[in-house]
Amino acid sequence: MAQGFLTNPSIPLLPDEKIIFKANPHWLYVVIPILVAFIFFLIYFFFICPFLGTLNSANLESLCSILAVFLFFFLALVFYLDWKFNRLYLTNLRLIKERGIIGKRFMAIGLDKIQDITCSYGILGRIFGFGNLIIESAGTEGKMTFEGLPRPEKIKWEIEKERRALSNPGR
Repeated sequence: MAQGFLTNPSIPLLPDEKIIFKANPHWLYVVIPILVAFIFFLIYFFFICPFLGTLNSANLESLCSILAVFLFFFLALVFYLDWKFNRLYLTNLRLIKERGIIGKRFMAIGLDKIQDITCSYGILGRIFGFGNLIIESAGTEGKMTFEGLPRPEKIKWEIEKERRALSNPGR
């Protein structure tokens, strides 16, 4: 979480709205898929491609190797960009979820409309400090789920603090 990080945010802000913080999913949400892709790359590169070379020719083996390298880097880029452009913003007025690499999708809930905030952790989340944050709101906004957020309980208390400040502006 970074405070005061943006002077030109990528999200549309309302008048007198300030960003309190932004959060991406935990770093494991990008590292683990890339590691899994890397393991499959190694298997493909060292076992499948040489096997194809023994069947036909060395050209097929080298084409297979080039394809494997390209595919791994493409998948790593997609996993990284998906992680990078999956964000939660807390402003002094709203909670905003931004999602999308090429096309963008924004979902916002006013802090005054939030009914319930729930944090949940799995075993790995307890060990590495990440979990899910579920925001339920009144009205048509419904429910917003943020998966894999770092320190969701800290984010929950930050949202509660901003809700309190919004309802008691004199304090």
